[in-house]
Amino acid sequence: MTDASSQSFGMDGSTEKVTSLDGSYMEGGGQILRMGMALGAILRKPVRVYNIRAGRPNPGLQAQHLTGIQLVKQICNGCLIGDQIGSTEITLYPESISHGNFHGDTKTAGSVGLLLQVALPCLAFAQGSSTLILKGGTNADFAPQIDYTLEIFKPLAKKFGLDFSCNVIQR
Repeated sequence: MTDASSQSFGMDGSTEKVTSLDGSYMEGGGQILRMGMALGAILRKPVRVYNIRAGRPNPGLQAQHLTGIQLVKQICNGCLIGDQIGSTEITLYPESISHGNFHGDTKTAGSVGLLLQVALPCLAFAQGSSTLILKGGTNADFAPQIDYTLEIFKPLAKKFGLDFSCNVIQR
């Protein structure tokens, strides 16, 4: 699933080890992509995901995946290569995680619950409070429903020291 020996040129021209993750592993959906990008940002280690969503009828990045990865890029002040709809490979070169105001708009019914899955782990390591303004679907198929996020995930996250509020404008 991983190949940590890959070499790539960093943003400053130096050679860095890039952790490579096979996005087709197991069910081949977007979870490996979301967690790989978040962990790369948290650890400040370059990460490449290839075979993105290979197990799906329409492989590659869809709007909600791209929006989530771009949120991570904003939060970690990083650089992305391959960040376009349909891409089956993407690389993140993260810098330091910052707090602030971040926006993510899928421009579709893409799940805001899945956007939270990729952004919140990163923000847990920010040195201050942040605001996320997310636009997309609250009750999309095959994704956490907003009620699950608020009633189940939020209290659980609070037990780990991650407290957040959520204001749903429209369902």
